[in-house]
Amino acid sequence: MNEFDFRWALMLMCLLIFGLSFAVLLWAAWRHHRLADMDRVNFHSSLAVEIAWTVAPCIIVLLLVWPTAKLFWSP
Repeated sequence: MNEFDFRWALMLMCLLIFGLSFAVLLWAAWRHHRLADMDRVNFHSSLAVEIAWTVAPCIIVLLLVWPTAKLFWSP
């Protein structure tokens, strides 16, 4: 794989992640708006949810940075 193909692959992967996360965000907002249930449980005090949406972006960034770092550090 040459550098040009690698950059296109990274760009497509980033666009896929962006599109998927944006679609999930829109779906969640639409679903919350449609339900309009004020008796929902507040999940901001859930430690598991807070850890999950802190760790998930870190993993995504590491997965995107790792191939680039390998490309630049390889002899």
